[in-house]
Amino acid sequence: MKTSVIRLAVVDDHILFRKGLHALISGFAGMEVLYEAGDGEELLDYFDRGQIPDVVLMDLQMPNLDGLQTTRLLRAQYPHVRIIIISMHDEPELIESLRLEGAHGYLLKNADPEQVHSAILAAARNAYVPPPRMASV
Repeated sequence: MKTSVIRLAVVDDHILFRKGLHALISGFAGMEVLYEAGDGEELLDYFDRGQIPDVVLMDLQMPNLDGLQTTRLLRAQYPHVRIIIISMHDEPELIESLRLEGAHGYLLKNADPEQVHSAILAAARNAYVPPPRMASV
C-alpha cells in the first residue's frame, strides 16, 4: 500500500451496525472510512465512480449481492483491494471457503475493537488473520 492512511469501505445491510463500525474505525489512527454501502451492488456503484478503498469490511449475508458474490467480483476486477468478511457465523468450513475465495480476513460480529483494528492492519499488509477462535485453522 502506498498511502499512509488506510482507506476503507463499510458494507452491511444493517444501518445501525454499519454506522457503529464506521464510528469505531474513525477513532483508529491512520484509517479513514471513505463511504458506507448497504450491499454489494451499492459498493460496486462506488467502485464504478472511481472510489476504490484499500480495504473493504463487508457483511456476509446481504440482499441483492451478498458478501461471497461481491468477494468473487472484487477478486476478479480489483485484485489489489483487501476484503474482510464480517459475520455472526463461525463455522470453520465457511471461514475457510471464504479465505479460498479471496477474503483477507474474517471477523465475527462480536469481535472487540482491537481485533477489528488488527484485522484491518493485517489486510492492508496483504496478510490473512483468522478470527481468534479459529487461529488453528
